Amino acid sequence: MAKLYANISIGHENDWQVLEKRIIAAAQCHSDAIVISKATPDITIPKNKKYVSINSKWGHLPYIDVAKRSEVDELNARKIKNLTEDIGIPIIWSITDTEAGAWVIENTDCRDIKIHFDARNDFDLWKFCEERFEKISVPFGSIIETQKPKLWKLKENVSIYHAAYKMPSPIESLNLDKIEIIKEYSNFIGYEGRSADIYPDCAVELKNVDFIEKYLGDEAGDLGEAVLTPERFYDMFINLNQIEIANGK
Repeated sequence: MAKLYANISIGHENDWQVLEKRIIAAAQCHSDAIVISKATPDITIPKNKKYVSINSKWGHLPYIDVAKRSEVDELNARKIKNLTEDIGIPIIWSITDTEAGAWVIENTDCRDIKIHFDARNDFDLWKFCEERFEKISVPFGSIIETQKPKLWKLKENVSIYHAAYKMPSPIESLNLDKIEIIKEYSNFIGYEGRSADIYPDCAVELKNVDFIEKYLGDEAGDLGEAVLTPERFYDMFINLNQIEIANGK
């Protein structure tokens, strides 16, 4: 069966109780790894949105202030490291920029890195990661498509993953056929599930990918099943297991 990763990044707001609850839930749901994002809001938020006032648990604040407060800080990074080590579940940091990558290096002992889908065309970030991390998961995008397939085949520490552009993504926009194209570039293939239902994402098991990543939250929200409750995440694990058995593996 493909490895099942739990991405706990959505809406945690750097609240340790939320992070702890999700990490424990991911382990209980048989996740093979935890994925959590790290960004640099000054870099990733467009200028025209930075100072737009939004409502948050801290009251009405500029978007950039809310984003900064919501990023995992050094204290919670240490807590995440200690808890995942105690439980025995690996953690993969997903980064959007080189400053976020430098933060991960400074504040964690992570050697497994994921380049966030929004950074799929940031070649400088890819080079930064190649030079500093042992294993890299990169999103399939226009830059990869311009590289010679042989170049990526030679890099055994690089996996390439497919994700839909929208979240949640309607079924017709999942473009799962791209997974077969990605196999021309790498022997290590992954998938980030953004479907509003678990079943299309579960079907990717039949594509013989190495890992399937799905977002794990606390309660059902505006993103539908693009972000799963622990109960539905466990259902996804069971479905993947049944598909594997039905497929004769």
